[in-house]
Amino acid sequence: MEDLIHVIYIGAVAPEISEHETAEFLKEARKANRKHDISGMMLYLGGSLLLLLEGEAHKVDAAIREIVIGRPGMRALLREPVAEREFPDWVMGFEAVATEEAARLLGEPLVFDSAGRIAHIEPRSAKTLLSILGRRRWQSDRSGMFRAIRRTSGARAR
Repeated sequence: MEDLIHVIYIGAVAPEISEHETAEFLKEARKANRKHDISGMMLYLGGSLLLLLEGEAHKVDAAIREIVIGRPGMRALLREPVAEREFPDWVMGFEAVATEEAARLLGEPLVFDSAGRIAHIEPRSAKTLLSILGRRRWQSDRSGMFRAIRRTSGARAR
């Protein structure tokens, strides 16, 4: 097996697009992730999307070419090797979070005091936020409160 990586991208969503209208992008991302056997997490945060993809480097790069490259406003924040996947059971998790809640979770109340600040989130803050919300979603999903698309016994779910 090749070494694992994860990458984080951020992109602004057009002002007229709501978090609910990101469903098509999420659908495309899930399809690409299944195809390339990668996992990830997407956050809708104050008009922006944070996207984490993880898996073998060449597979992550292939998925990026399908779902990220060519989308206006999407840019890479972080690319680094990882020892293991953070979201191994998910094709792609999704969570919408209010900027106030994100700032509270990061312990930085002024980090998102304007829409422009979200676009300039530090890579480590983005990584921390994705991790916190991913773990929270996993716990909620296990209790039956949310439906997530998961992997099951090596086969793809749904």
